[in-house]
Amino acid sequence: MVYILALGSNSGGQIAMGDTEDRHHTTSCTFAVDDTPEESSDGTWSVCGGGNHAFLWSCDGRQLFGCGSNSDGELALGADVSMERVLRWTRVELPDECRTVRKVACGWSHTLALTNDGRVYVAGSGSFGQLGIEELLSASRKKHIDFWMQPAGAESIEFSDIACGLRHSLLLAANGSVYGCGANRKGQLGDASLGAKVSSLVCVSRGLPPIAMVACGRAHSILVAADRVTVFVAGDDRYAQCGPSNGSQQHSWRSFRLPRRARKLCAGWEFGAVLMDPSPPDEDQHIRGGGTVAMWGRADHGQLGNIDASAPVTYIRDLVAVELLDGVVDLACGSNHAVAVTCAGEVHAWGWNEHGNVGNPSLCDVGRPRRIVLIGAETTQASSVGCGYGNTFIVQ
Repeated sequence: MVYILALGSNSGGQIAMGDTEDRHHTTSCTFAVDDTPEESSDGTWSVCGGGNHAFLWSCDGRQLFGCGSNSDGELALGADVSMERVLRWTRVELPDECRTVRKVACGWSHTLALTNDGRVYVAGSGSFGQLGIEELLSASRKKHIDFWMQPAGAESIEFSDIACGLRHSLLLAANGSVYGCGANRKGQLGDASLGAKVSSLVCVSRGLPPIAMVACGRAHSILVAADRVTVFVAGDDRYAQCGPSNGSQQHSWRSFRLPRRARKLCAGWEFGAVLMDPSPPDEDQHIRGGGTVAMWGRADHGQLGNIDASAPVTYIRDLVAVELLDGVVDLACGSNHAVAVTCAGEVHAWGWNEHGNVGNPSLCDVGRPRRIVLIGAETTQASSVGCGYGNTFIVQ
């Protein structure tokens, strides 16, 4: 049985509590009466969220659940389901030809789903071209779809990863090429010549080496090359979210290098984060396994986890090491907060906390990692974490 805890923003019902009230302490999520989850064959689950919706899936790929806002069809429940909000985890079906889901990514009001055989399906709002199905939307005079579809041109490509920004999307092909669509006014697709809105899927990584990881912020994009140390960034750089990259042209890909190999890449609205291999033992004796976290970008709400509250700064362009007492095994970012799981199974969070999403019931921002007490939990340990823009999910 899966146990999911959540806290933070819940205006759309996106933390599956059965209501729309925010939670300032961890609380157990609920499932719809007829949608009790089955055991996952490998025992693990993943969760992610967007503006006001969220998805939960078993890592064996056989089960997928959604909750929260469905006003733009972002839960892909189909035209027969008229609910604009779903307040409990509710089973979501992929197209019949799809067997299992590997990953889900959520934007403000659109969703991407990646299957284990490398297909990508989209649902929700396409008003900025972020679904890559402009011709269908134009023909039907709609701005969104409430069922899964493949982006035009994606049928013949095998994909290995996906990411959603606020209103743009990145799809990583198995051969290391990156495709994108959606909003591009800030150059977040890496090529200003594509225009402010890209309504069809296009390759956006020409001239780059093979890519292994992708992430999207509000209006910037981050790629990690197959060597796991070279980072490419593009898009809005007002808060240094393009990091210590070379050059000043934000509308094309710029690069910098990490000190160690990346294990996982994340992005908030205006910051980036990477979980890296640990430092050599003689440098970090306190790391007992797992990895270390480095961040860059916006910092005015404590997003980078290493900020002195008495001397706040707006942003930091260089990499900032997040100090945790144990190695990190999982990392997730919301719009302006971040959450990590350590080797000991502890959950630590930091950053913007207006909705209690960082676990501080005072609703004050948190400038350094703060352990979240797992109230209502089955155990004192977590296996993974996920974030919506203003909330936090903890998987046990």
